[in-house]
Amino acid sequence: MKKHIFLIIQGIILGEFIGQLFSLLFSYLYGLSNYVPSAPTFTNHFSRPLNAVLVSVILWGLMGLVFSAGALVYKNERWSIRKKTIINFIIYYCGFAPLAILAGWFPLTLINFSIFTGIFILIFIVMWFINMNIAKRELNQINKKIKSQS
Repeated sequence: MKKHIFLIIQGIILGEFIGQLFSLLFSYLYGLSNYVPSAPTFTNHFSRPLNAVLVSVILWGLMGLVFSAGALVYKNERWSIRKKTIINFIIYYCGFAPLAILAGWFPLTLINFSIFTGIFILIFIVMWFINMNIAKRELNQINKKIKSQS
């Protein structure tokens, strides 16, 4: 249980860090003289810029929480890799999509939501293949060690 709580806290902190890093990067890339935590469509909803930053920090933490909670699925050793992947995808998509909408990352239209979904699925598949190849490589190394010891 302690490991799960630590993983969740770690996810929140990582989400905060990545969100802050990207918001700084985009503020510089757009040549802004003042820092903005998100797109103008998001920040314009707030009477004070500080409120926009606070809400952004909360959203970034929740995004980190979603991804760390989704990673916990792979700790369940009784489930098949297919079941883990499907449940992981559902947690990530159902948790992240509303947060991305709330963060104002794209205009909420059917076309933009479809594009977001397509990009999300593409990134998920690429990351899944990378992680599966890493796991296969590690498994092969373990098997080689076992064979060389016997």
